[in-house]
Formats: sequence, structure tokens, C-alpha cells
Amino acid sequence: MNLSINRHECENQNNECLFTYHKESGYTAFVWAMISVSVIEAVGVSFLLIKWSPILHWIHLSLSVTVIAFLLADLRAVKKHPITLTNDILSLKIGIRRTVNIPIKYIKEIRRGNLHYEHDRKNKEVLDLSLLGLADPTFELVLEHPVENKRLFGKVSYKKRIFFTIDNQQTFYNAIEKNQQTLH
Repeated sequence: MNLSINRHECENQNNECLFTYHKESGYTAFVWAMISVSVIEAVGVSFLLIKWSPILHWIHLSLSVTVIAFLLADLRAVKKHPITLTNDILSLKIGIRRTVNIPIKYIKEIRRGNLHYEHDRKNKEVLDLSLLGLADPTFELVLEHPVENKRLFGKVSYKKRIFFTIDNQQTFYNAIEKNQQTLH
């Protein structure tokens, strides 16, 4: 099943809504530009390093390949794993980062428009799920109860506000509103 196609609508068979978040941000073009620059840089620096220190050459080359592999894996994950709204759970998985599952009943408020993102994103109770800061987030979720966010190396933090981007904003907003109304 190819999820990278235009998937914004809710599917009736399992009550699941899928929302892309990478198409309007320019993330795909950014990643391919970074890969191109990384390849050119890796080749150029490798030619310089091989004459000076073969060990440094191989270290640099292996790190460059790792960065390129990470970028490709993240791009593929972004395209294949949309944000999912299933029954009463909103599942936010941005690229190869961890998934954050939010029960709809925990959503106190959903904000869009002027979010004061630049000021608030450094706050410890805020989780920023925007794509590399390429575009300002389109939504902010304010939660009644904090959700668990497992970071790198298993460190756990609890977040009460989450910023993220959705391509089809109105459809997403309507789906959340409809889901919240069915819970009350």
C-alpha cells in the first residue's frame, strides 16, 4: 500500500484518517539538495584527505555515507508514515523519530493560525514536531494531561503542548473536531 500519494480523507472501513505533512513544506527538495551537497562535499574532501591521511579519509567517507543514509531513511519515513487519526488516538510520527500517541480526550485546545511558535518552542513542556524548521507549524495542540515523549537513549519527558504541520489543514481540523464531539 503506497501512502505517499495524496491521502487526506478518512477511510470508512477501519475509521482511520491519514494526513501528510511533507508536501507543502519543501522538505523533499531540501533533503535532495542536502544529499547532493553531501555527495559533492564527500568526494571533494575525500580526494584531499586520501593523500594526507588514508585513515581520516575512510572515517570521513563513512560518516558522509551515514549522513546520506540517514537523510534518505528520514525522507522515506516521512513519505510512508503520515499522521494518523484512528478512533480516539492521534498518532504523530515525523520521519524516523519516535511516535507520539495522543488520546483525543487529552486535547484541551487545538490552535491554528498565529501560534507564537518562535517564542514558545524553547519551552520545556513544548514538543516541536515540525520538519527541520523549514516551515512554521500549522497546528498547536494544548493537552489537558501531558503525554510521554521518549527521546534519544530512552530519556523520557512529558509534554503538554505540541507543534506540528499538516498539509490539508481544514480536513484535519474537521476530523479532530468530529472525533472530539463523538467522545463527549
